[in-house]
Amino acid sequence: MDIKILLLLIIIARIKVTSSPIKISDSDCKKYLPKPQDQDDACKWVANYDEETPMPDQVEGLEIQPPQHAFETDGSDSHDDLDKLDYTYKTDSQSKCKCNDNSCYCARLGLKKVPDNLPQSIHRLRLDDNVIAVLPNCTFCSYSQLNYLDLSFNNLTQLQVGSFWGLKHLILLNLRNNSLLYFKETFPNGVFSDLVSLRCLKLHSNLHSHLPTGFQFPDEVLANLTNLESLYLDGFDSLVFGEHFKILNKLKTLDLAQGYCNITSLSNSSLSNIYQISKLNLSGCYLRGDKFSRKAFKPLTNLQLLDVSLNSDLGVTMFMSALKEIRHYNITTLMMNFIESFFSPAISIKKDFLENLPSSLIYLEAQGNNFESIETGALELLPPNLTYIIVGANRFLYGEYFNELYTLKSVKVLKLNGGAYLLNIPKTLRYSAGYTQCPLQQQTLTSSRPLIITLPPNLLCLDLRFMGLRYLMSELTFNSSNSLECLIFCDNFFPSLEGPIKGLPKLLTLSLSGSGVNDIETQVFQYLGTLRELRLRNDQLQNFFEHNINPEVFKHLKNLRFIDLSKNALTYIQKNIFEGLDLLEEIGLHENSMWTFNVSIQNMINLRKLNLSHTQMTTLPLETRQYIDRLLTNHSVLVDLSNTPIQCDCTNIDFLKWMTSSRAFNSRFTNYMCRYDNSSMAVYVTDAYKETLQEFNWKCADHSILFLVVTSATFCMVCCVTAALLYRVKESRKTLVVLTRNFLNSTWCNFEMQMANMESVHTGRPVLVFLIKESIPTAELTSDLLYYLNKNTYIVYPQGEITDVFWDKLARDLLQF
Repeated sequence: MDIKILLLLIIIARIKVTSSPIKISDSDCKKYLPKPQDQDDACKWVANYDEETPMPDQVEGLEIQPPQHAFETDGSDSHDDLDKLDYTYKTDSQSKCKCNDNSCYCARLGLKKVPDNLPQSIHRLRLDDNVIAVLPNCTFCSYSQLNYLDLSFNNLTQLQVGSFWGLKHLILLNLRNNSLLYFKETFPNGVFSDLVSLRCLKLHSNLHSHLPTGFQFPDEVLANLTNLESLYLDGFDSLVFGEHFKILNKLKTLDLAQGYCNITSLSNSSLSNIYQISKLNLSGCYLRGDKFSRKAFKPLTNLQLLDVSLNSDLGVTMFMSALKEIRHYNITTLMMNFIESFFSPAISIKKDFLENLPSSLIYLEAQGNNFESIETGALELLPPNLTYIIVGANRFLYGEYFNELYTLKSVKVLKLNGGAYLLNIPKTLRYSAGYTQCPLQQQTLTSSRPLIITLPPNLLCLDLRFMGLRYLMSELTFNSSNSLECLIFCDNFFPSLEGPIKGLPKLLTLSLSGSGVNDIETQVFQYLGTLRELRLRNDQLQNFFEHNINPEVFKHLKNLRFIDLSKNALTYIQKNIFEGLDLLEEIGLHENSMWTFNVSIQNMINLRKLNLSHTQMTTLPLETRQYIDRLLTNHSVLVDLSNTPIQCDCTNIDFLKWMTSSRAFNSRFTNYMCRYDNSSMAVYVTDAYKETLQEFNWKCADHSILFLVVTSATFCMVCCVTAALLYRVKESRKTLVVLTRNFLNSTWCNFEMQMANMESVHTGRPVLVFLIKESIPTAELTSDLLYYLNKNTYIVYPQGEITDVFWDKLARDLLQF
């Protein structure tokens, strides 16, 4: 099928049923997305501001990748390096706190109370993950300089009025994951009265679904926190923010989504007393469209960021009607992902939907809402400064609106990627907030006009992954006036890349990974001379590289810096396949089945990383090693051979020595392996090959092959003998002098020794090796012989039992250059 039809269907985004609802990855377009402004959230800013006193915040083995939006878990709950805390303090329970002059780390010690013998000058105190149940009055009076206090994950059920007395400098207080229920008895009046500097308070994850109802925010107590900027709370049904919230004039961020949140309904007055906030997070709070007032957000006149994602019973129609009430507010960031049930019919985006979007909007996420089409002319109604549109995981079909994409003048990132989902069968008939269906207009694919895809003029990144596209990629033409730098086609099906791809004069990154590519024509990249990254990971290129005799498939990519050919089951690549790619900096050939590396890299003066991990590679050829050594004289180079069966035997001893001494390898050799002659299985090494090298230095020396030419002291033809001796000295690696009394008395032996010495002087290489066979007094040795002994290697012949150690030493001396 011709690729021109592909672009008529380019908006198709079908949800593929492969896994439980997953987060859409932003890794490829991430660098084009705006960075979270942590300084706008006091909880994040405070957690990172005191870098000169780092805390042990790195939880080993745990990797968290937060969604790409402004509400992310803050850095205060992560763990740094324990070694930077250099003092140890024993508590009453004999557990040890790690401290330095400014910080103490007392987490995970099983503490039942706050230690009272810590340095009084500390600024940061971590007491999380203990079993502290009570904070008596004046608990922290000795630590009046604290500005960071973490009491999360303890057993607190109630606070005392003086629990935080003396903490006038405290900026962040973390009380999350305790059992502090939102009742007046839990928070006595005045409990926060001393916290005059507090900017961040975390009270979330204190409620759960099995608790009784009747909760009320402790707003009268919170009113003492006049400098509070960020507040993290749990959300409960029929919640109302009391009148005392009005006193919190500096409150900017309100987050109800980080812990327990089951709000269900919002009335006109629910949010009326928090009009001052600029960021509100209600994601995953079980909001229902039939219990949601369309004027619920109207009091929030200062709102700039709103997140209502993961409320599938809210419904697009109801939420858009609520947006209409605040469309003239200065809202710049809106996240409305997955607010429509997966089981509702498809939705057509009509003009009135887009008219209701805030006019100041810059960043929009609307993923997973069953959008299928867009009314003709609707795109022109999008906010004029809208720069980032993330609308993946929908069900877009081709419509007339496709020809209107060029009207998105300010858009820099457009993510139309599909998604991978495995849905549970619903246990109940869930509420549907309503939907609108719009039949598609009749379209024709028989137009004789050449198809030129007109992209938005400022678009930098276009993500079309997981869209179910299945085409032979023949000629593909874009309008040349575009600014596109990153084009993501991965996880579709393009078995043959024929091309050419035209009209992308600024393209830097092209991703076709996971698209079943098994054939590449040279002309496909003919007009992509600016390309710097080419990703062909997890395709089907084994036969192409094994049988293709054309080594010029990449010849047009003169500016390429990075190529990823990993996970293609490759067993062989042509030697000159990267010919002309002189600017390559990184080559990814990992997770293939290659046994040998025969690729020429001698043209790559900027090469910095060669990834050959998880292959069947046993060694690297000498020319590759020599070129890497040359590169290391100018810049760093990393070679990765981890999880490959390195051959550990005498035939590969030179490579092992080079690898373990080269700066191109990680000195720890983590996940490196050895495959021995007597085993078909490779085993992991744990000592950076030290024991292996010691073993094979012995074994390989034991098998050294030496050819010895022995000369006699009696000759018939002097002239011929002289020439023969001279030839033997010049052609031999070493001349071994067996020192005996007979040697001293032989003119010919002394003559040969002098010729060997002259060869050494002439060539600059050590030639003479002396084996002292008999004990001869120094007085009987000539001055010349004493000089030669002093300047050259000698070894004494053992008088007793002759062991292998002697022969190994002699062999090494004779083999040494």
